[in-house]
Amino acid sequence: MKNIKRTSLQTEVIEYIKNYIEENRLQSGDKLPSQQKLQEMIGVSRPTLREAMKVLETRGVLKAVNGKGIFVTSTGDQNMISLLNFTKEKQNVLDVLEVRRILEKEIVRLVIHRATEEELDDLGETTRLLMQLFHEGKQQNRVDHKFHNTIYRLAHNDALYQLITSLETTMVNFWEYPLDLEDPFLKSIPLHEKLYFAIREKNVKKAQSINEKLLDEVEYEISQKY
Repeated sequence: MKNIKRTSLQTEVIEYIKNYIEENRLQSGDKLPSQQKLQEMIGVSRPTLREAMKVLETRGVLKAVNGKGIFVTSTGDQNMISLLNFTKEKQNVLDVLEVRRILEKEIVRLVIHRATEEELDDLGETTRLLMQLFHEGKQQNRVDHKFHNTIYRLAHNDALYQLITSLETTMVNFWEYPLDLEDPFLKSIPLHEKLYFAIREKNVKKAQSINEKLLDEVEYEISQKY
């Protein structure tokens, strides 16, 4: 394989690793080369490689085990990986967003019924940090991503978590912006706080309505920019 030289590094690194797995016929449980070795093979910086690995972990393709290395996990979800591969067209991304609407409506309901007070406290801390960064005009993409990921996790359904996080990651990849640059969905940030309070109040209909408005903002940005 050739070293990566195009600008969309994170996307390219993801594709490189997936191709490496396929070309070497790695199976679930097989170990990847060390991060240092992968850096040398691909020709990218450690932070870029780390971000790509996080995406693949979220998608359920890889798993990092402390002190042991990086392993291929279950590769049975090939349909989802195929779905993620065709989302460069606007209509395809809107289709993915439509699926997110369906899933997130139920996720919000599950979170309200299943999340513990301690878990909601953690979500509250993330929400407060997100709003603080927003009001200070500072970069908030990483915290924004953590907010959604936490909500998905609090539904306490592993299969649903894997599916929805893959779709959410797809939206990030579509815009091809690194997590430390300006968020294209900046206008939706205030709705995150409203969503948190509605979840905390255990008001299912209100929380679902706010989440719909949040996704409306995302759809609007996609329609305006593409």
